[in-house]
Amino acid sequence: MELPDVQKNAPGIPIEISKVCVKGLYRRLCLDSDDGNVCLDSKIDACINLPKKQRGIHVSRSVEAIIESFSEARYSGFKKIEDALEYLSEMLLRRHEYALKASSSLKTLYLYKYIDDSIGLEDYIPIEIAMKSEIYRDGLKRFLICIGVEGMTVCPCAQQVYAYFEGSYPPNTPSHSQRSKLSIAIITKENIVDIDDLIKAAFSSFSAPSLNLLKRRDEYRLVKKAFETPRFIEDVAREAVHRVYNVYGDKLSGDSKLIVKVVSFESIHPYNLYAYLSYTIDELREAIKTKKP
Repeated sequence: MELPDVQKNAPGIPIEISKVCVKGLYRRLCLDSDDGNVCLDSKIDACINLPKKQRGIHVSRSVEAIIESFSEARYSGFKKIEDALEYLSEMLLRRHEYALKASSSLKTLYLYKYIDDSIGLEDYIPIEIAMKSEIYRDGLKRFLICIGVEGMTVCPCAQQVYAYFEGSYPPNTPSHSQRSKLSIAIITKENIVDIDDLIKAAFSSFSAPSLNLLKRRDEYRLVKKAFETPRFIEDVAREAVHRVYNVYGDKLSGDSKLIVKVVSFESIHPYNLYAYLSYTIDELREAIKTKKP
C-alpha cells in the first residue's frame, strides 16, 4: 500500500508561497582552494517557491539536498563557497520538480591571514561571510556575496581641531578613535567575485586594522598608522565602494549592485554612527571618476 503524500494535496487556499525554507541546518563545508583545504562550519538555508496547487513542500528532500551537496563538496573539487551553493540550488530544483526557483544561503566565520608589511604585523582576523545563490528553472541565476570585518578609525575633525588650538601638527596630534564594522555586499548574475578582493578592499578602507595580539612596539606601529590615516565613517564607506569598483567595474554587468554599510562604535559618544551606500555598477560609473587609490 502506497503511503499518502499529503504535501501534494490541493491547499484550502490556492495561492502561491514565494519561499518555503529549511533554515539553520549546520554542516561543515570543505573547499579545495588554491591555499589548500579550507573547512568552514556553516549555517545553511535552503528555499524553494511553492505553487498554488500544492499544499506543502517535501522537507526531507531539501534536507537530503543539503546533506548530499555538502558531503560531496569535500570530494567534488569546489574551490569557492559560491560553487557549492550553486550546486545545492540546482539540486533543490531537481528534487522539487514543482518548484520554479530555488535559493541556498550560508553564513560562516572565516579566519583570514592579514599581513601588513608596512608596519610588520600579521594576524588571523575573523571575517563574517554570508552568501546566497538563487536559480530559476528558466536559467536565470543571481548571487549575493557579503563580508563583514572590523577595523579602527581615527576622527580627522578632532585631530585637526586639537592641532588648531594647541599649535601641533597632525599626525602627531591626539584624536579619538573607535572600532568600526564594515560590510561589503555584491549582488550579481556573474559568479566571479573573489572574497579576498572584498576583504582587502575592507582593510584598506579603515584607518588601521583591529588585531588580536599587540606587544608594546606593535601597538605603537598600529596607532601610528591609524593616526596617519584619519577617516570618518563616510570616508570608509566611500573608500570601500571605490576600491571594489576599481577591481570589478569592468568585470560585472551594469545592473550588478554594490552595497556598503559602516557602523562606528563611538568612543566619546553614547551612541553609534551608521553610513550606507547602494549603487549599481552603471550608477557608479556615472557617479565617480575612476582613479586608482
